[in-house]
Amino acid sequence: MNTDYSLAGKRIVVTRAREQAGELIRKIEERGGEALVCPVIRFVPPTDLTVLDDALRRLSTFDWIFFTSVNGVASFFQRIQELEVNMDEFTGRITAVGTKTAAALEARGLSVQHIPGKFTAEHLIETMHDKLKPGQKVLLPRSAIGRDVLPEGLMALGVEVTDAPAYDTVKSEENIAQLMSELKEKQVDIITFTSPSTVRYFLSSFSLTERQRYLEGVHIAVIGPITEKAVREEGLQVHIIGNEYSIDGLIEAMSNYTGWQSRRRI
Repeated sequence: MNTDYSLAGKRIVVTRAREQAGELIRKIEERGGEALVCPVIRFVPPTDLTVLDDALRRLSTFDWIFFTSVNGVASFFQRIQELEVNMDEFTGRITAVGTKTAAALEARGLSVQHIPGKFTAEHLIETMHDKLKPGQKVLLPRSAIGRDVLPEGLMALGVEVTDAPAYDTVKSEENIAQLMSELKEKQVDIITFTSPSTVRYFLSSFSLTERQRYLEGVHIAVIGPITEKAVREEGLQVHIIGNEYSIDGLIEAMSNYTGWQSRRRI
């Protein structure tokens, strides 16, 4: 039985896509917190599937597939099923960014050969220097709005990269009116962000004046340094960041946060 109620009394906004928010919501509630569900993004098929479809029809030509998210895994295998492609045609190796992404692949019977210690594109590139050989072919099924860091870094190592949009991330305004009311009444303690897109789409719902008024006294918690950078680029302060760039790391960071006295909810 869980006896850690370190988030008791805290009202915490979850901005993840609804289909990904379950784990974070559950762990907030397990520690006594109240999760305010306000998904600001949702995932849809990309407008153009040409690159992905072409890659899936020649899976046997790739030496590596790099998966960067659980959603990338789900979208990849959904399209494989729709095209009736046999995954057994792929005889290369698989890399996954993060343990959750690796688990999603292993649940489908695939073996993951490499998981970087830190769950960022930058660290993945650093850890692949001695594993990639010039001329190898890498398939990268990921978000249509993914950063250029990974494909550019891989190409710098001399490999051929097929950057294939497998899904797109668009804005969702589910529950945003209710959240604005909660913020206006100073009934929110923490807002969590788990990707740069959650930051951008959340803040796009507020004018600059509303940001200052509604977010005053609210603590911002982020999953890792890439999301932290997105928050800072918007001119806001990050108060909480996990040592491990995962949901577990985010939960631990919020649970261990000691900055409440100077920023108490009114």
